[in-house]
Amino acid sequence: MSNPDPSKMKQDCPEKNECLKMLQLILDGEANSEQKENFLKNHLEECMPCYKNYHLEVAIRQLLKTKCCKDAPQELVDDIKTKVIKNLAS
Repeated sequence: MSNPDPSKMKQDCPEKNECLKMLQLILDGEANSEQKENFLKNHLEECMPCYKNYHLEVAIRQLLKTKCCKDAPQELVDDIKTKVIKNLAS
């Protein structure tokens, strides 16, 4: 994924919920290669909210991995996801 030009990106995503689901599939390793490529190389290059969400989710996951000696408890992961989605929806 390259660094897209923010001035050329959409500032709102009409498919926000579907994109959040796809983002989770990709980061959980559950998306197939076509889904992953389409989302990362096409959609993120033109959609600022999804671009930011992707990088936020990656940062959260990396932080959790460095702060937890094991996998983060699923309850914690779910709680963080819920809060992030609430903040994105507002």
